Amino acid sequence: MPYAPHERIVKIEKITLEVSRPRHIGSNARIGAHGSVITDQVVRLHAEGGTIGVGWSHLERPAAQGLLGRPMSELFRPPSGALARGLIVDLPLWDLVARLEGQPLYRYLGARGDREVELYDGSIYIDDLDAGDDETKEIFRDEVQSGNDYGYRNFKIKIGRGARWMPTRAGLERDILVIDTVRAAAGPDAKIMIDANNGATLNIAQEILERCEEARIFWFEEPFPEDPAFNGAFRDFLNERGYSTRVADGEFHPPPDYFDMVERRLIDVVQHDFRAMGLTWWKATAQRIEPWGARCAPHCWGSVIERYAHAHFAASIPHYALLEAAPADLTGVVLDGWSMEGGKLLVPDTPGTGFDLEPEVIEEGVRADGGFRLDL
Repeated sequence: MPYAPHERIVKIEKITLEVSRPRHIGSNARIGAHGSVITDQVVRLHAEGGTIGVGWSHLERPAAQGLLGRPMSELFRPPSGALARGLIVDLPLWDLVARLEGQPLYRYLGARGDREVELYDGSIYIDDLDAGDDETKEIFRDEVQSGNDYGYRNFKIKIGRGARWMPTRAGLERDILVIDTVRAAAGPDAKIMIDANNGATLNIAQEILERCEEARIFWFEEPFPEDPAFNGAFRDFLNERGYSTRVADGEFHPPPDYFDMVERRLIDVVQHDFRAMGLTWWKATAQRIEPWGARCAPHCWGSVIERYAHAHFAASIPHYALLEAAPADLTGVVLDGWSMEGGKLLVPDTPGTGFDLEPEVIEEGVRADGGFRLDL
């Protein structure tokens, strides 16, 4: 049945998945090791007509009780998306409404992009602090091979060792060694991104690009905290050198004048977190920045299931860049029509996002710590 404003939410389920990565993930420029396990939170909304909506949400029981029995008109308003009360379940709501309309989510959103969504492996972290140069090269060749084994062709490298973990110059030299090693291992056709997590300076960022010209950096993410003076000087440097490297930023507490910098083309790629901001926010933001020539590439580290709604968003707009992902062993899920080939996810033409959980996983999850099932 199509979307109906009066239709109520009659059941809500919360399940936490534990997902394993194929290897341990180390530090970034700011914080220590990230480990090898992901906990993904899944919420399933049941409308009274029987349709469900599934997606990531940090919904807890008290807030879920406040949603139970609410009509859709209090949670979601087409075409803009979730209302204030529904933002806590933004992604499950979009899935639910697209399923009610019998459309894949990307078509419901507008379908102006490419169904083949290009991915990158964002899991190349600082894993070499106790290694010499030769061992470091071996570590990162193996990490690229691990990504290749899971189907990834593009790679983002965490840099900024000199911000905290090593002396400044030694850290810079190691960053450059790793960039060159990953480029050689990934091959000439791979897109290579670097991410300093605000751990560089303007001078260091410029030196890295000068010394890594042959690596052809696709984007430089969070080189330093966003600042009109620094970003303006960095843009002048890129233009003077003729570099095509994009500036990506916005994940970590962007300042109030962030979008002024985007409009002035001091930032090329907007990266606010997809889970934190939600699809409703991103839909509006994509419309806002499109006339400025900026591209969308939301941050999405620490989740696997999020990528399915995220890829639908990517396929709905013409100015999407690359989707952040990482190798992981995901079990207990039901994927309807999804495939991955040549480092790209093919977004399916099945209703909604084409994602759900296996029945036994749902039953185990609602009984586990943090899980629940609420019925009217």
